[in-house]
Amino acid sequence: MSGALSLRFSTQAQVDVRRITRELADLQGQMASGAKARDLQGFGGASSRLLTAQSLKATSDARGSVINQLQARFGVQGAALGQVAQASSLLAQSIREAISADDGRGIATELDLSFTSIISAMNETWNGQPLFAGERQGTGPITINTLEELQAAADVADIFDEAGRHQIIDLGAGAPVKLSAKASELSMGLFQTIRGLKDMLDAAGGAIGQPITTTQRDQLILFADTLSDQANNFTNEEGRAGQLQRRFEGELTQLEERSNLLTKEIGSEADADLAQISIQLSALLVQYEAAAKTFADLSRLSLLDYL
Repeated sequence: MSGALSLRFSTQAQVDVRRITRELADLQGQMASGAKARDLQGFGGASSRLLTAQSLKATSDARGSVINQLQARFGVQGAALGQVAQASSLLAQSIREAISADDGRGIATELDLSFTSIISAMNETWNGQPLFAGERQGTGPITINTLEELQAAADVADIFDEAGRHQIIDLGAGAPVKLSAKASELSMGLFQTIRGLKDMLDAAGGAIGQPITTTQRDQLILFADTLSDQANNFTNEEGRAGQLQRRFEGELTQLEERSNLLTKEIGSEADADLAQISIQLSALLVQYEAAAKTFADLSRLSLLDYL
């Protein structure tokens, strides 16, 4: 082998060793990180598809996070509405039982208990925001605490402190959704009934005794029927909250499925194929050993070998 030819082979072997070393380092980097490239530039033409898929997944995940919170909110909201419905029903039931027993002495106590339960439920909050005060933050929408304050209220503003607009949410999938009615819309009729019952009790000296008069009986029947109707209204509103909860549950499932598909798409573009990399590493190592041996053998040659 001539000196020039030996030099050419030696140079080529050296170039091969350097190339294989770079390729080995790149494959080992993919093996360690699990990604095909360190940055978007390394993905070439797939970078735009990868960016789009990542953006869509981020949007789906963000909406899913909001809906997860709404699911919990509607659970609390439904419980609060159910509490008001139960309080109204129990008061109606106690009135009917008093009529049947011809003894109204326990009605005043039941009225106090029901009123307290209703106030508590209507002032329920979720993450620091009142459920039934419209879009505003802060304290609950009902400002009164006693039956006497209810009797003294001259108008709606003396009972409720609410925002002008309802609390709504827009998830970017159609019309905004009203999360709930305001407390005044839900409970004004109920409070009027409670105030009427309290006025009746006060007119009777603070409590209805035994036996119940015919006039009192007729009035109590009307109050019981009205309270039952009010309880049904709150039950219907509780059902609406349940419908919204189920609706968002279905949407959450769709978002999770979409996110999973996008995750697979992102993985197909960005994730390294570890099995394929292992094969490539093995092949490159064989090439490296061959090139390194060639370079080493040629490096040991001298002009004496050709004399």
